[in-house]
Amino acid sequence: MVARLRFAPSPTGPVHVGNVHTAVFCWALSRALKGDFIIRLDDTDAERNTPEATQLMFEALSWLGLDWDEGPDLGGEFEPYVQSQRRPFHQRVIEQLVDEGHAYYGDNPDQPANASGNPLRLRMPQTGQTILHDAIRGGIRFDNGRLQDPVIVRSNGTPLYHLATVTDDHDMGISHVVRGEDWISSSPIHIQLYKAMGWDEPVWVHLPLILNRRGQKLKKRDPEGGYLMSDFQEAGYLPAALFNYLLLLGWTPDNGQEIVDKWTVRQQFRLERLSPSPSTFDWDKLNWVNRQYMQRHSNENLAELIRPFLEDVYDELPMQNEWLVRLTAVLRDELSKLEDAVDAAEWAFADNFELSDDAQSALHSESAHPVLARLVAELAHVVLLDEVTAQSILQGLRQTFKESSGWNPPAVFHPIRAALTGQTGGPPLAEIMAILGKNRTLQRVANALRL
Repeated sequence: MVARLRFAPSPTGPVHVGNVHTAVFCWALSRALKGDFIIRLDDTDAERNTPEATQLMFEALSWLGLDWDEGPDLGGEFEPYVQSQRRPFHQRVIEQLVDEGHAYYGDNPDQPANASGNPLRLRMPQTGQTILHDAIRGGIRFDNGRLQDPVIVRSNGTPLYHLATVTDDHDMGISHVVRGEDWISSSPIHIQLYKAMGWDEPVWVHLPLILNRRGQKLKKRDPEGGYLMSDFQEAGYLPAALFNYLLLLGWTPDNGQEIVDKWTVRQQFRLERLSPSPSTFDWDKLNWVNRQYMQRHSNENLAELIRPFLEDVYDELPMQNEWLVRLTAVLRDELSKLEDAVDAAEWAFADNFELSDDAQSALHSESAHPVLARLVAELAHVVLLDEVTAQSILQGLRQTFKESSGWNPPAVFHPIRAALTGQTGGPPLAEIMAILGKNRTLQRVANALRL
């Protein structure tokens, strides 16, 4: 039998990384099992559903690189793939549950009411246990004596999520239900619906929670912020890196690998390698993973990726391709995500940057004026300030002031760096001077000499 897994989001707002984490695991397991991955919109919350949320969800999944075999956009054998359009299927199940005595209208199981204006409740067993056979956690037992008869159809006749999703999963042949562990408490309802209808249960896979830094479950409106898919896109995380990192939140690849591509996932993803323990969203680890993927890009490709982030902030200089590629080569080791280029490249665009405390000290040091004045004199003889020329000038300054004044390299180079970038650390000075060019280098040194 072909494995069939579905991701069934509710289109009720911005797309959250916790939602997408479930989608990634559904996709990975479906591909590892050589099965089908289906998208279904579980839009039972009619008051909160919006077309915009649906569009955002599809865009987020596509951006992340997930593909699917059936869905509202593709169609398929089990159409429709929108829950609100599947009411006739739900109605047949409602009628069978009522006819066979598995459900009743009203609030009293001993005195059933008529259907008009009353909710429909599922009649839960009063004795024994309901056992959830979870693929990650094993058997989880629920005492039936503690279970309430849940409402499965509202008093206005519309089915609630429990009935609709179980019906749709069965009708679509879903073999594995992958969802967050917060659904474990609802599992007895779903299991008893399967039993009442005489259907085989799917394989239940309840993924561990993802926690924020405070140890709290991630939410769409998390107090820490930054967990919406739009946040990751706007910060400049690469989709392949985020996909990779989300897999590490609950799955352990073979041989301790941490950087895995889709081919590796197809070969290695197995249920027995999933963890039941919650995972904390580790921003440092995500940044590390993102750096690994950024390093795979050539300077030319990376320059095009960071271009829109720079153009949103800086407009002082034309963004010629060659100049931007050279700048990217200098900056790339400082970047954890694409938006980092904005701060890392400030010295290359803004002539009115602020001076750090260390830079202030360097520009008021004993060596600052003599070194900067000598640099101006050296640059006066230069026609084109490229990296080789800049390196030759800097080596000459270091040797000259070591012999004449005994100054070490920081005493010589910190004032220059402070004048050019406002910092005393950063990329190699020769590369900075070459990117700025002769005129801008001279102007910044002249400004520093006036302090």
